[in-house]
Amino acid sequence: MRILDRYIAKQVFISAVFAVTVILVILILGNVFKEILRELDKRPDLSLGFVFKFIILVIPISLSLAIPFSFLTAILLTFGRLSADSEFIAMRMSGQSMWRISLPIGALALLFTLICGWFNLSITPAAKTEMEGMKASMINMVKREPLLIFPDQVVMDEIDDHLLYAKKEGEALHGFQMLKLENGRPQALIVARKAEVSVDLTKSIPELVFDFTDFNMMAKGQEGDFIDSTQPVFFESGEIGLELPNKSNKDAADKPVNVSLRRLIQFASDEDLEPGERATYQTELSTRFAFSVSCIMFGLIGVPLGITAQRRESTAGFVISLLLAVSYYVLLIVAQMQSANASAFPQLLVWIPNLLCLGLGLFLFVRLSRK
Repeated sequence: MRILDRYIAKQVFISAVFAVTVILVILILGNVFKEILRELDKRPDLSLGFVFKFIILVIPISLSLAIPFSFLTAILLTFGRLSADSEFIAMRMSGQSMWRISLPIGALALLFTLICGWFNLSITPAAKTEMEGMKASMINMVKREPLLIFPDQVVMDEIDDHLLYAKKEGEALHGFQMLKLENGRPQALIVARKAEVSVDLTKSIPELVFDFTDFNMMAKGQEGDFIDSTQPVFFESGEIGLELPNKSNKDAADKPVNVSLRRLIQFASDEDLEPGERATYQTELSTRFAFSVSCIMFGLIGVPLGITAQRRESTAGFVISLLLAVSYYVLLIVAQMQSANASAFPQLLVWIPNLLCLGLGLFLFVRLSRK
């Protein structure tokens, strides 16, 4: 039986690695197009090191999502082919039970569960924290190169309650416009022919300092709307300071999805936290373990479905695995939406997709074993 075990394990493992590679590339490209290319379009002077670091951090996050789905796809493809080629019938006629034939799948499921657990419990939270910290890193770069934060001829809204627009030429901003908002309503407008930018690090919260040339300023009056109550005031030159967003890694590290396993357990058992906040940490802890063992549940479902489908085509196996994975993820997301509702026991709800997969897998497995 060692030859048969190696044969089945090899086929599934190779297919799983191929599927992981394909899905990983898709997820990475999706994140690159969504985040990096958008930033590069606005700020082409971002360093390549910044881009490569982002891509490297996306890999473990994408792997934690890709491995269970790829394992399910590999099982459906492999056992669908074995069934279509009558190899499965030959195994059964030789006296092998379904449980014995599926033994290498169980071993691979445990292997992939350990890998997913390592990523979900350790690697992925650290990567997410580092990605959040890259926003703070950008602020640090701005302190060295103040113009870096400004996109060229694109509206900038990264600074709270402010919209800015300018054309970057040399070491200054030309055609500068800045609109100050309050509850989404305009309060002040500055238009300048030229603005030179520096950073004042002497204050508790660093400020962007704009040195304007030929500018006018309009501020909303006490009565009436912005247009009716303002009068422009013209200046030949002047300076105005604007606080930089003061984001740090500390706030990012305290988010449930970013917290390390040790700290997550501490938060989940902290009686001093509000029930809703503690439930959020408990839900995240349960989600990491539940998602890690999804490989075992997918393995239990994949074997009987792959044999029953009896398809050699890769499309059929991929479609079935896609439907199962989407259903699993949707149920998991719905359960996570209740994470702050302690009375709904969200830390238990996230296990429902696994329990449903377990019940369905056992039913299909037992039924197929009796044939």
